[in-house]
Amino acid sequence: MSRARVAVLLALAALPVLLTALAQPFLPDIVPLHYGTNGADRWGSKAELFVAAGIIAVIELALVGLYTVVERQRETGREDWIVVNGPVTAMFPTFAILYAIMACVQAVYLFAAFQLTEFTLPVDVGKLYVYVLLGLVLLAMLAPAFYMLITGKGLSLVNFHPGTSDLEKRTGADKQQARAIGGLLLFLAGFVLVEFILLLK
Repeated sequence: MSRARVAVLLALAALPVLLTALAQPFLPDIVPLHYGTNGADRWGSKAELFVAAGIIAVIELALVGLYTVVERQRETGREDWIVVNGPVTAMFPTFAILYAIMACVQAVYLFAAFQLTEFTLPVDVGKLYVYVLLGLVLLAMLAPAFYMLITGKGLSLVNFHPGTSDLEKRTGADKQQARAIGGLLLFLAGFVLVEFILLLK
């Protein structure tokens, strides 16, 4: 089991709480806690921001525990119902991306609360959510696309490929598949990028 990967997931899991704690001294006592179609529709103490951050952290820590258990079972060769090669290898990047998205969501809430002070956002909260989401989607598509195109690896990240057969190794079919999927991801990322550019105009 990679301790570095577990450490990365633990750091990302703690990030929402850490960001909330760092922002507390600079926030007003009363901040928006929930947003509807017409803007903020629930207000409360700035300490309540820890509730959402804490819930996120607890869920993410539980998933880190699940990842650790699955990794240990896989390394010991136990073929339980939970241990399958493809999904296990895809757990780390999936969890890491999910944790980063949740940290960004919490950061947006904190930035929105700063609007009540002298700090103001250049865009409204709704647009900022869309910008962050599209940016993360674009990054999540480009990173594996370039990785697969350049290395010919990473097939398990997109289709839970259980492994490479001897025939695939000899013919290079696995690398061809990986590069083909990488090209498709890059093509789709182009559409997302165009939408992102149009949205910014």
